[in-house]
Amino acid sequence: RQVARDMNDDGFRVIALGVRAIEAKAAYSLADEAGLTLMGFVAFLDPPKDSAADAIRALHDNGVAVKILTGDNDIVTRNVCRQVGFEVERYLVGPQVEAMSDEELTIATRDTQVFARLNPAQKVRVIQALHRDGHVVGFLGDGINDGPALRAADVGISVDTAVDIAKESADIILLEKSLMVLEEGVIEGRKVFGNILKYIKMTASSNFGNMFSMIGASALLPFLPMLPVQV
Repeated sequence: RQVARDMNDDGFRVIALGVRAIEAKAAYSLADEAGLTLMGFVAFLDPPKDSAADAIRALHDNGVAVKILTGDNDIVTRNVCRQVGFEVERYLVGPQVEAMSDEELTIATRDTQVFARLNPAQKVRVIQALHRDGHVVGFLGDGINDGPALRAADVGISVDTAVDIAKESADIILLEKSLMVLEEGVIEGRKVFGNILKYIKMTASSNFGNMFSMIGASALLPFLPMLPVQV
């Protein structure tokens, strides 16, 4: 276990490999997974994208809070966070999230940066907790376990190399390999939103004037100066 923890500290995901001589049978159970001889470990290294650190800083500078929701264990996750310069002051793991009520989880999301060892349902619970706290949530994921969370978020974001279910669940699929496109999307989205508000205000003010003009004209004229369908 210490070897596995040390490898986790180095950013490796680890699977222990064990063997045991057993008679062949039609079905096996958990009881058969006893008395194994440890042969070693299979280690997987999945380094963060080169643009991850810059993207996190850019999002932070634009007022977007970044939180990590992952099925990986907390040791590997904290190692990856260190690599991208993401400061982790508090983290929670799946069993802790499972034990919390909805209200407790909502409060916990305010100062928790990392949620590790989450199953798909727990990822959805975290997103729902952020919603209850009044936040608009964008979720970036590319795995099978990310499908429910991508649907639960206000904006589900995936990548072109993601599994099919993640791409089907996402609202936006990134075609560029650089995560810096996220910052561009946030800025352009805010410009579009601002323009929509300007148009609504302009149209509302125009119709406001039309409404009072029609009321005044209707009081003076024996007929309707303009029909509703014309308005």
